[in-house]
Amino acid sequence: MYFVRKLNIAIFLFAFLILLSGRAEAKVITVQAGDTLYSLSKITGVPIDKIKQCNNLYSDSVTAGQALLIPERYTVKSGDTLYLISQSFGIDVSELKALNNLNSEVIWPGQALYIPQRSLYQQITVKKGDTLYLISKNYGVSIDDLKVINGLWGNEIYVGMKLLIPSKASSSTQKTSDLPSRGGISRGQYIKYGTGVYHTLEERALLARLIEAEAEGEPYIGKVAVGAVVVNRVLSDKFPNTIKDVIYHVDETGAYQFEPVLDGRLFTVVVSSDSYKAADEALGGLDPTGGALFFFNPYKISNKWLLSKPIIYRIGNHVFAE
Repeated sequence: MYFVRKLNIAIFLFAFLILLSGRAEAKVITVQAGDTLYSLSKITGVPIDKIKQCNNLYSDSVTAGQALLIPERYTVKSGDTLYLISQSFGIDVSELKALNNLNSEVIWPGQALYIPQRSLYQQITVKKGDTLYLISKNYGVSIDDLKVINGLWGNEIYVGMKLLIPSKASSSTQKTSDLPSRGGISRGQYIKYGTGVYHTLEERALLARLIEAEAEGEPYIGKVAVGAVVVNRVLSDKFPNTIKDVIYHVDETGAYQFEPVLDGRLFTVVVSSDSYKAADEALGGLDPTGGALFFFNPYKISNKWLLSKPIIYRIGNHVFAE
């Protein structure tokens, strides 16, 4: 492994997802082994049908690692109208009415409404001849990521099926001032959990892959710490300012910062639900390392410069340095 760094990882069941350019704030949950829509409904207090509507689910099946948006519950106040509420949350009145099964615009104080969230994904309809392989090639998304996001167990899809595709930022048209940690964000491309950094869904999956490749077999908090190093680098002016660019970063000597990128393991690992959860917590702002920008196994490297750096955190086989 080469130079690494990560930022905050928050141990939380729910991560708060802020969609910039609007004031709506949604909860996003990464489904864990054993979770069901029934249990998630009980925990969140949101009816199953509202969760299904918000996520375009056509069955009650969910898969570990799958990301689910949880609608926000809002209590109508005196003077509220559907128009004012829709403006406040940056949504359309029609969306608000649809999620709440309203046939008119009449509402009353004390009434509970569920706030629909802007989709984090592009939705496509499977056409004749489509396969997961062809769709993954057309949209630049891995088959594994397609399966996780859509809760698919196998490779079978059918005509008319709705699939969610992660939004992708266009790196060729981005300016420094538009990058996630340095200024304005294009709504629909970037998301943010809690106090963490803005990132795309593609970057979330990429970070989970790196965590799996670098920290497989390490304690869970060690996985979060690896993710935190990447986040910390995004926030530092010494490194690139997006998750993707940090992971693929090649320094001035021509060295990759992460060995799994160099040897290709990043693209072959099977990502566990723990690694997705650790990625979410790191992206959400939890940092058990206290600001580390590097991590390494001291028994497997000989780089004197790296070994000379002050150690600020130690977990499992890894040490974390400033």
